[in-house]
Amino acid sequence: MMFSTLSHFDVSEEDMAIPITNLFGDRPSISMQTIPATNVYIHVNPDEADRILVDPAYKLERLKEAHEKLYAMHEAYKEVDRQMAGQRITLPTPYGRDLYETWYEIEKSISKFDRIFNKVEKFNARKLSSDPETHARREKRLADRRRERSVDNYAFFFGNMTEEEQQYMDYFETDLENDPDDEFLETRRDEARIANSGEFDPQLYDFVETAMISEVHENFQDIIEDKIFKFKYRQNADAPALHAARNNRMVSRFLERAKTRDPAIERDVASLYFEDSKYNSLAARMID
Repeated sequence: MMFSTLSHFDVSEEDMAIPITNLFGDRPSISMQTIPATNVYIHVNPDEADRILVDPAYKLERLKEAHEKLYAMHEAYKEVDRQMAGQRITLPTPYGRDLYETWYEIEKSISKFDRIFNKVEKFNARKLSSDPETHARREKRLADRRRERSVDNYAFFFGNMTEEEQQYMDYFETDLENDPDDEFLETRRDEARIANSGEFDPQLYDFVETAMISEVHENFQDIIEDKIFKFKYRQNADAPALHAARNNRMVSRFLERAKTRDPAIERDVASLYFEDSKYNSLAARMID
């Protein structure tokens, strides 16, 4: 069974009256019945239908042909939509900044959950991830270290990991050495993917105050908060190449300023707190 991302309503198929009441015995009605809007149908003559039932190779060939045509149709619709985008007038959607930030964090959390889920699936199917000799060697290493943690040691610190996470690290130790997991980089990739989707472009939304129930009002934030919001979600507002150029310029100038700072006005925070507690404490004031 194939499903289309375009419904029949998108290609005006709802204009055709298709009385298929007799095909659905569980939905009796005297009028015409609707059909599923995302199913893909292959029309063949009776001889081809019989061959599809008895010839698996021919069935796969026809399914492949249908998939290719369906993909071509979808790409044609996407191309037409892309070319017509410049002639379309789209008004910004009224949306709250708090909802925008919550939505953004939810998308990042979903991406993180997907990574964890993929690791769990990879570990559960570890027997199929390598040849038998490699699997036996890795399984022995996992069992030895698990026994060392649970039997041979009185106390063992997992390094802020659960037993299952430690087993994953033990089994895929070589893979992690060649390609280590970096949560910071994975988060950056998720942010880039979310920004490239285009759904979080601030220009698409007219940010309003969601606390107002009886009327629509613009945000109550001041200019500073507006600039902070713009800077925080700057990656979603710029094209990837433009964001990379601006971000590299920001980092390079920050490093230049860090090299040329005046030591007379630069203070270590720890020493500042120490001097404050030493000279401005209650005991020091009583001595003075």
